[in-house]
Amino acid sequence: MKNDAQYLPDKNRISPRIFLLLGVVLILTLFGNNLFPQNEKETISVSELIRRMQADSKTIEISNVTVEFRNADKKFAKNKIFSWIFTIKPGSSGPKKVYFYDCNFNTGKKAPLIFEGWNFKKMNMTGCTLQANLSFKDCKQTGRYPMLFENNTFHDNLQFEGKDSLASIQFLNCRFEKQLLMETNPGEFEMDNCVFDADTVKFGGSIDGKTLFQLSFNGQKADEINISNTIFRNNGLKNVYSVDFDGAEVDKITMLNDQMVALDFTELVVGKAILIDSLSVSKYIGVQNLDFPESNTNIPWYNFGGEKLAIFQLAESGQIIPYQAKTKKQLMNTLLYNDLLSAYNKLNAIYHSRGDITSANRSYVEIKTIETRRQKYLLEDHWDLNVFINYKLNVFLSFFSDYATNPGKSLIQSLWILLIFTLLYALTYSGWDGMNYAYYLHQYRLFAKYVKKDKDVDKIYKHASNPHRALMKQVRKKYIKAGKKVPKTLRLFGKALHFLGRFRFEMMPDLIRLFNFQPKAWSLLTVFEKIYSGILIALIIISFVIYILVVKFINSFILSLNSFVVIGFGTLPEKGLAMYLSIIEGIIGWFLLMIFTITLLSQVLQNV
Repeated sequence: MKNDAQYLPDKNRISPRIFLLLGVVLILTLFGNNLFPQNEKETISVSELIRRMQADSKTIEISNVTVEFRNADKKFAKNKIFSWIFTIKPGSSGPKKVYFYDCNFNTGKKAPLIFEGWNFKKMNMTGCTLQANLSFKDCKQTGRYPMLFENNTFHDNLQFEGKDSLASIQFLNCRFEKQLLMETNPGEFEMDNCVFDADTVKFGGSIDGKTLFQLSFNGQKADEINISNTIFRNNGLKNVYSVDFDGAEVDKITMLNDQMVALDFTELVVGKAILIDSLSVSKYIGVQNLDFPESNTNIPWYNFGGEKLAIFQLAESGQIIPYQAKTKKQLMNTLLYNDLLSAYNKLNAIYHSRGDITSANRSYVEIKTIETRRQKYLLEDHWDLNVFINYKLNVFLSFFSDYATNPGKSLIQSLWILLIFTLLYALTYSGWDGMNYAYYLHQYRLFAKYVKKDKDVDKIYKHASNPHRALMKQVRKKYIKAGKKVPKTLRLFGKALHFLGRFRFEMMPDLIRLFNFQPKAWSLLTVFEKIYSGILIALIIISFVIYILVVKFINSFILSLNSFVVIGFGTLPEKGLAMYLSIIEGIIGWFLLMIFTITLLSQVLQNV
């Protein structure tokens, strides 16, 4: 066998190979991007974009490009004072399929783009970023495909305008930093999982004291509008509201799981149906002259509740001033106050007609809350006895039963009244249980007598604490232990009575007899026996106190219940302070039970 050493590589041959390998790695690192170019975006001018868009073709695709404004592009633009407007028209007539994929329109504010006069058979814009204002003017659609905008970011306004109606527009997973303005009839409009995140810099220069909406359908007509899972944030800009339906006419509106700052339904006319659920509006909902169908309006009150409804007043500057009947200045305006309550009552009537009692009750509570606030203002402005009584009744009804809409709450409040009077009765002497100051002193004297002397417990408590002892022994002997001479059910009932009697009258002697803790007089006990007896005495006293409290509470509660429900006693069973408490509680109970009955009947009749 040959020597293994001859198969080992020569060191002189290894070194050049290593250096060659390192050189290749270095070259690839430094010049790899040039040797193997990545699929980078092509940068083109606006004029080049216009040339490609006007190609004589039925299908136009612009993909993976960055469009930038250059000075040479000015000859294709309409000169404005502060910008160059580029209008892009089709190169030939007929419907076109237009696709934009992964494009970056980086023309800036100085070069807004307008697509004018296009007939789209299909139009998709996917994965694009637009720095400039983009408009679609006098465009129309042919065919069944919607104008689709998906995964795009719009840093400036997106606008649809013109006389022709667009059949269908769809936005999916898009981000808007300024406004989406529908200034043409959209036909069908769908938006899902989008975000409107107001750019404070871009909005700052255009607000100028007026109110702007991030999404506007102002004055337009549409067959169907569906906005779902969309978030609107104004980022602290007080004059930036979310969605504007002012004066619009829409057959069907669906809004599900949206978050908004302010929503304007002023003068909105809904023809066929409106469905709103999981809507979160943090500030205002304008509802003046909102018109919706009675049969197909499904807006649970938790979407509108929290005193968000408002009357939007438009100032000369274009700023919206919401009226909500909250401040004194607003409460002075009777006309706007009536308009606001009219909108509330209209929604409340819809809930009643649909059988949505929960929404009807909650909306009614909000109506009464506003009415109570205005009554308080009227009292402060000019005191009137009638207004004062109505105001106090409303305050009480709000506390007791949510303005007669919540029977459960009225029962809970009544129970608290019962417990309060139960406590008051417990602090006074009651003829029902005979537990007064003399009773406590008598029990104390007997117990102290047993501890002090060495007499048997039966001798000390003999007939002192149980005046019915002889009768109880007779009943026990003749009837309870009579065996088959008395029916078993009667014997069981007798045992229960006998137990209650012993528990009532002989608890203390039974406890002493059970422990038999001190057969000798206290003075004759050793130190250890005194400690032991002292502990047992404390336990017996605690047990007796618990017994007293339980019996006192039960009797006081029963007395309170009788007084509250005005069952009647024939004559009052109490004397002194307890008698007056019974009278007062009877009056309160009559009044509260009457309100509870009205509340309960109103809820029952609503379901009939």
